[in-house]
Amino acid sequence: MDTILLAFYSALLLCAVYASVNGGRTGKAGSAIFVLASVLTVAAARMHPSWAGTSLGLFAVDAGCLLALLILALASNRFWPIWALGFQIVAVATHLATLSIPDVVPKSFQALLSFWAIPILWVMVAGTHKDMQYELGTGRYGGA
Repeated sequence: MDTILLAFYSALLLCAVYASVNGGRTGKAGSAIFVLASVLTVAAARMHPSWAGTSLGLFAVDAGCLLALLILALASNRFWPIWALGFQIVAVATHLATLSIPDVVPKSFQALLSFWAIPILWVMVAGTHKDMQYELGTGRYGGA
């Protein structure tokens, strides 16, 4: 297995466990969304491994993740799902761009899609940590 891929899966596991343990229902739901999306991404990437042009399987996974994050953001009283939703919108926009530019450079397409996976995990962990501080009374939201 590629070192970068192994590092991502390790980070995914650590972030998902942290958010599941410390993040309540929102953390558990967010973790489940990201783990499921990662598993489905592997399956979709195997169906279209070249990264030359739009992969409808990857597009479907990312669109499904976008929908799940939208539902989570609307159902939650936490802020981090909104940030994760924003990052996921950019990932889906990348797919839409490849529909209008079908001869996209495969490495660029893969890099653009893969890049957003790390900030989404960071937002989940940072948001969960901030929520936990707020609930314990050791942190504040806003500048006041």
